[in-house]
Amino acid sequence: MLRPSRSWNDLFADPRFHWTHPDPGLMETAPRWRDEGRRLVYDLGCGAGRHMAYLQIEGFDVYGSDTAENGLKACGDFLRHAELPARVVRADMTACPFAENTFDAGLATNVLNHNPRALLQESIEQVYRVLKPGGEFYLTVLNTWDWRYGSGEQVEPGSFVLAEGPEKGILHHFFGEQDLRRWLGSFRIEQLRRDRGELKLSTKPGDRPVFRDAWSVWIRK
Repeated sequence: MLRPSRSWNDLFADPRFHWTHPDPGLMETAPRWRDEGRRLVYDLGCGAGRHMAYLQIEGFDVYGSDTAENGLKACGDFLRHAELPARVVRADMTACPFAENTFDAGLATNVLNHNPRALLQESIEQVYRVLKPGGEFYLTVLNTWDWRYGSGEQVEPGSFVLAEGPEKGILHHFFGEQDLRRWLGSFRIEQLRRDRGELKLSTKPGDRPVFRDAWSVWIRK
């Protein structure tokens, strides 16, 4: 299998990837979680800390993990500047460092498509393990309508090391709906939605906008 030439640790060395605005799907979900009494939340792939900050401001207790040292440093700096706890740990998505049945809810945005498909399966089973029974998880992953699908070097069905754009050299898996449903087979899918949004870090020739195409999914253990 072709090895990716870059990692998210490389990308997090660039402040452009220190996103600060929360994901819209999380912003619509957090009030319901609060009303349902879900307080302890896991941010898998917390990156530079945008969701840890948002959720703590909204009254949640949040723990985060990421494999990228540069991302965790940015996360810690961001949270300390906001005078918020930085409960973060370095860990791979295939080895969530928490006990079974710990969290009321969790999230992973733009995270669970950056591994070979078999490791993504291990990762989602880790999510299942650390959620409490009835726990809900919100995630976003790329779909096969995204403009980058088929770009670069294919390493397995649905997976490509990108050849262009800001995430050049990074492995991406793109989920068709059947693949997505198989991947999430241990969970009950509460809602599945296709979302598109403009990518601010990338343009096509002539400065034409580029749109990201992704699944937004709410699942329950």
